[in-house]
Parts: sequence; C-alpha cells; structure tokens
Amino acid sequence: MLCVRAWQVLPLLIIVVAGCGNGSDPVDPSTPARYDSTGFHDATLREYRIRTDFAAMVNLLKTARSRGVVLSQSQINAALAPFKSEVVPGFRDQLSKYALELAEASGGEYADPPPTGPVSQGGVFGGYLFNEAGLEMEQMIDKGLYAALFYRYARDLSTREQTRESLHQLLAIYGAHPRFSNSDKAAIHPDQIVAGYCARRDQNDGKGMYSQIQQEFIRAQNAISTRTAAQANASVQRILRLWERSQMATVINYTYAVVDGLSTGTPSESARATAMHAYGECVGFLTGWRFVQDTSVLLTERDIDEMLQLLRAPVDGPWNCYEIWKRPAEMLPNVIAVRKRLQQIYGFTEEEMISFKTNWVNVQGRNG
Repeated sequence: MLCVRAWQVLPLLIIVVAGCGNGSDPVDPSTPARYDSTGFHDATLREYRIRTDFAAMVNLLKTARSRGVVLSQSQINAALAPFKSEVVPGFRDQLSKYALELAEASGGEYADPPPTGPVSQGGVFGGYLFNEAGLEMEQMIDKGLYAALFYRYARDLSTREQTRESLHQLLAIYGAHPRFSNSDKAAIHPDQIVAGYCARRDQNDGKGMYSQIQQEFIRAQNAISTRTAAQANASVQRILRLWERSQMATVINYTYAVVDGLSTGTPSESARATAMHAYGECVGFLTGWRFVQDTSVLLTERDIDEMLQLLRAPVDGPWNCYEIWKRPAEMLPNVIAVRKRLQQIYGFTEEEMISFKTNWVNVQGRNG
C-alpha cells in the first residue's frame, strides 16, 4: 500500500514567490505600451520550425485515436526526430518507450480493464488511444515536451546576454506573437503551446499570468533598448517563473476534470475516457518537468516522483493507471492530494484555484 505523505495531511503553507505577484507591480511610465515586433520574423525562423514540426507530430499522433488506424514505431520516431537532440538523454529514452507503446496500442480496441489488472493490449476507448495500463501515450509525448523541450529551450535562452533577437526567440518558443492575442482561438496569430494554455487560465483583466508575462516581455525589451541588462535579465527570470506557474495551473485544471468526470455515479464510456484523457495530460505535463534538470524550478524531482506515484504512473513504472477509473472512490483522493500539493508549492490562493477550473478563452468567447 502506498504510504501517505506528510504533505497530504499538513495544512497548506502559503509560499510567496518573489516577482510573481498579482500584476500590481508599478510600471515605469517610460515603458512602451506594446511589444515592438521589428525583426521578429527573421529572428525566429528556428523557433517557428520547431513549432511547425511539433504541430505536425501531434497531428500525426492524434490520427491513432480513430479505430483501425495503425501507426508504426518508425513513423512516430521520424516525427520525433527533430526534438530528440533538444532534450536530455533520459527523456530521449522515454520518447522511444512512448513511441513503442503507442505503436503497439494503435489499431486496437481497449477493453474495459478488470479490477485486478490491465488488459492484454492497448487500443481506442471513448475516442482516445490508451496503452494496456490505461495511459495515453499521445499525452506523454505531447505534454511531456512542454517542459522537457520548450521550457528547457527557454531556460537556455535566458542564460545568454539578452538582445532583441533572443527576446523574440523566447517569445516564439513560449508560443505567442508580438500582438499577444491572449487566446488560442484567435483568428490572427493564436497563442500556441505554452502560451495557449496560459491564455486559458487568464481572465483577461490585466492581472492574470498571461498578462503578467506580456508585461515582462515589454519591460525586458525596454530594458534592452536602454542598455539596462540587469533589468532585462530580471524580467526574463520572471517570465520563466510565471511560465512554470501557468503550467501548474493547467495541471490543476486537469485534476478537477479527472475528479469531476469520475465522481458521478457510473460514468458513461465517453465520460470515463474524457476523464482519463485529462488524467493523461496531468501525468504528461508532470513527467516532462521531471526532465528539466533546473534547480531554480520550484517543483523538485522528489515532488514529481511522489505525485506520479500517487497517480499510479511513476516515471520508470510500473504503470497502473487503470486503477484511477476502476477504483475512483479509493484513487481520486490521490488526485486531490496532488492538486493540494501543487497549491502548497506555488502558493496559489483559493480564489486562484477556483479560477483555474475554467477555460476563460472559451467562457469569454475570445476568438476574434
């Protein structure tokens, strides 16, 4: 039986994160109101290539959600090839494992697993592709790369001398455009990858994490223009911390979806599959952060390992993810414990936690 960690029962501690307040920091009157896009296109060709390759890879993996569609391991590895040199060797090995698991599951039908163990093979269930343990390999690859690739890339950019070009590159790998659409549904320059999820957590009131990141990009650019390197570096570091916090806000969002989806009587096949899809997103995001290897990140490797153990999906296995949907009364408290632990680590208020349940882009119709 899994031991109950002390942090599951201790009262939540409120941790104040320096430089990541509620957006009320005073703005220098000399700071421009907008981010200057001059030179953005030419400076970000490599980053946009990564974004394009990433979108193509994700679209390929999604085809295996359809019954009868078979993807070979070589097809998946070819789609992953552009990213393998950008991640640490440990996650490179994980990607190869995920590719094999996804290939073996594709084309199959996932039978409802018995209470005592997984099914013999993976397959499609409720419109998503799961491996035999009930884990969605598409999410392990897709969401794992958000930290293992995109955040690490951004962190490497942050260690250089800041220039207009490096700041453009940071903005592009974040997934935004100089117009800062604050919407992954915008008709022009929609936010993608990290920025897309960050926009969903932002109420568009100038106080959310997306809005704060936008302001820090403008501040950094102004500092570069006025040759105040320390200020530029400080803004870039605040961008990274807000980036990290926004990703954890999205993990929290998905924990709510898992619990809500599996808590109502006997869920339909579609409801169970949707909840387990949200669960796969949680596991994928957290696993990716396990391979960032950055001591400045608030979430430690030990934290992640404890959370993944609670979620029945430790990095090195065994995966027993099917227990979440087969034994919700027993297992959902583990999902809630992960949510509370994230709140404790990042000092999120109860008001923020409630806000994270909502996709504000959809609710506010920010698709123009």
